Parts: sequence; C-alpha cells; structure tokens
Amino acid sequence: MRGEIFTLLLATWPCLQALFIVKSEQDSYDGELREAVRMGCRFSDIPSVLHISVIWQRIKPPPEVEVFRLDKGVENLNITSKQFQGRVRLLREELEKFRAVIELSQLRLNDSGTYQCLVIHDEADYKQTKLTVSAPYKAIKKSVRRLNEKEVELSCQSQGLPLADVTWSDGKLREPLLTNRSKSSHTTNSDGVFVVTSRLSVSENTNNYSCSYITNDGKPNQIATFVIPDEIPEESKGATGYIAITVIVLLCLGLFCTFLILRKRKKGQTGSDMRSIECESPGEDLTVPLTDQKTSMSACSPSLQG
Repeated sequence: MRGEIFTLLLATWPCLQALFIVKSEQDSYDGELREAVRMGCRFSDIPSVLHISVIWQRIKPPPEVEVFRLDKGVENLNITSKQFQGRVRLLREELEKFRAVIELSQLRLNDSGTYQCLVIHDEADYKQTKLTVSAPYKAIKKSVRRLNEKEVELSCQSQGLPLADVTWSDGKLREPLLTNRSKSSHTTNSDGVFVVTSRLSVSENTNNYSCSYITNDGKPNQIATFVIPDEIPEESKGATGYIAITVIVLLCLGLFCTFLILRKRKKGQTGSDMRSIECESPGEDLTVPLTDQKTSMSACSPSLQG
C-alpha cells in the first residue's frame, strides 16, 4: 500500500510543481490615519517577472474598487478608483523577490476593508487580507488661561476615535470631584475624527492636575499634567502689574503734556504783555523829534496810522 502511494506521488509531482500559487504575507494589517501601510502577497517562483500582471482590489465593503493594476509589466493607472489615485504604488523591486507589494499612503478611515491580491503569469491565483485604519488619540494640547485674580482655567484638547471620556485628577487624587467640575465638548473634523476638548477651573494653589482621555477599553489613551502655578504664563501672572504700570505711564504722559501746554500758553501770554508794555507811552518824549515819535507809534499800532 505504501509503495502504491509513493508511486502515485512520483507520478503527480511534476504537475504539483507546475501549480502557480499566491500566498498572503499577513492575514491582516493595521494602519493609522494619514500614515502609510504596505501590504503584500507572495507568488511562486517564475523564470521572469517582466510580463507579470498584478491586480489589487478592495472587495469589501461593496462595491468592489480597483486599487492598483499592472498589466503584463505595464502600470495601468486609468482604472484606479478615485479614492486611491495618487496614494498607491507598487514596489517594482519586490517583484524580483516574487512579492507583489503595494504601499498605500495618506490613509483614510474608509480605506478599511478586505483586499484581494491577484497575480497572473501563465496561470493565476489570488489571496485576501484585511486592512484596519484607526485614529488613536494624539498628544494632548494644553493651555492655561487666567479667569480672575485667584483662578485659572486648564484646557486639554486631543483628537481620535472612538469618542473618548475625559477625566481629571490632582495630587490628592480627587478624580470624581474634579471630573464633575470640568466641562467637556467635542466636534468632528474633516477626517471624521472626534476633536475632544475639556476645561477645568482651579485656584492658583500649588498642585498638579492631570487630564486623561479614556476610550471603550477603559485605559487612558493620552495623559497630560499641569504643574500649578509654574505653568501659568508669565504674561498672565503679571497682567495686573502690567495694567497698573500702563495706567501710571499714561497718567504721567497726560500730566507732562498738560504741563507743556500750560507753559506754552503762559509764555505766549508773557510775550504779548511785554509787547504791550513796550508800545505803551505816558506822553510824548520831548527829547525825541515829533517825526520820530510818530514813526515809533506807527510801528507799535498800525491802526493809529493816517
């Protein structure tokens, strides 16, 4: 019996060797929004890859869309779906290693799905793989804003999927109390990603405050810590002092300008009085000829001419 099986294998081995087989390199791939991912499949060794054809499609969710096509060694970009145009390329150097690898860049959330790699030589075969594009929460943007002389507002903002809850805690671990005092809101950006903002008002007493973004798994995705009062901006700390200085400077400038105006007016009035005194005369100077007196009077009082 064993001899018969061995004989059968020897007879069918050339046929088995001739089969052209494609294998997916991974069952699934994970990618991040706006990043890049490479997906590949391997195919049987062949004498030459110059005239090979490679077709990548996304078959789920429907409808099926063309991702990339290489027709007998020539790229055919005309039938690539608009969704993937300008974002996908085939790594031609990998064909020599019997790999059909595409790189998909600037990933979008709707790129997620099931992809099929079809390779055609003298024969053809295909395999499928899955791509999941996620949008994990990014590093938190912090800001501190003064509300009044005793309070400041702490603000945290991050974006990602799914919608996250924001919790607050301090050095005394009063998480429920602080979270209840906070105000959180969210919007959706052009990528379909949640932008979540949370604010908390606290006093300027020395303390540490932390905001945590928590998604469905219950684990913090991102955490940011504020150190108060060290992180209060200098311009915010000295705002009151700057205002007082500004008021004092403006008052000084006002007083100085008033002084200059009054001084100028007084100087003008003094000059006028002097001219008046110079032109006044209690009577005719008998030592001066009458013609000279008339000339002097004419110079001081033009209205007396004639």
